[in-house]
Amino acid sequence: MTYGAAVGVRNFVYVKASTGIGTGLVLDGRLYRGETGAAGELGHVQTEPNGAICRCGNRGCLETLVAVPHILASLQHMHREPLTITDVVRLVAAGDVSARRVVIDAGRAIGRALADLCNLLNPGMLVVGGELAAAGNSFTAGIREAIEHYTQPAIAEAVAIRTSALTDRADVLGAITLAIQTSPQRPHV
Repeated sequence: MTYGAAVGVRNFVYVKASTGIGTGLVLDGRLYRGETGAAGELGHVQTEPNGAICRCGNRGCLETLVAVPHILASLQHMHREPLTITDVVRLVAAGDVSARRVVIDAGRAIGRALADLCNLLNPGMLVVGGELAAAGNSFTAGIREAIEHYTQPAIAEAVAIRTSALTDRADVLGAITLAIQTSPQRPHV
């Protein structure tokens, strides 16, 4: 909103796909925090009622399907050495069919939850960040496919999907910007 892909966009959703799946909601140019400050917990949207137990204690949360640990576990059985998300991104870039499939499927699953969010909020942009965003078009193509399939046509047409321009600096720059914006003004001496 201040430095990245959504400069000048008044309504957007930042999606961080990493060890968890979270969002930052910017509505009418302001960060929306919710009543208790916990708005945006997309990773804890239930996607499979009988799915795996999540770290939050619920069952079948989106995070149990598409967070980095799940991606790594899905591919590990085909590799001798322990995989990292950097390895998966490298495999996707090299055209590895299995890695691409897992990443595209993760994009579709996250996109399905984002489609509902788009239908509710009608954002102008989705900014995709976090470790999975490094997989580039394979990941965002899955998100776009789900948005086009599950979102109202006029809403789907209006929402741009961009990869974060700030990569791994997004968290730090966002925290610094929030601290500056919320710090009390000190009188000039």
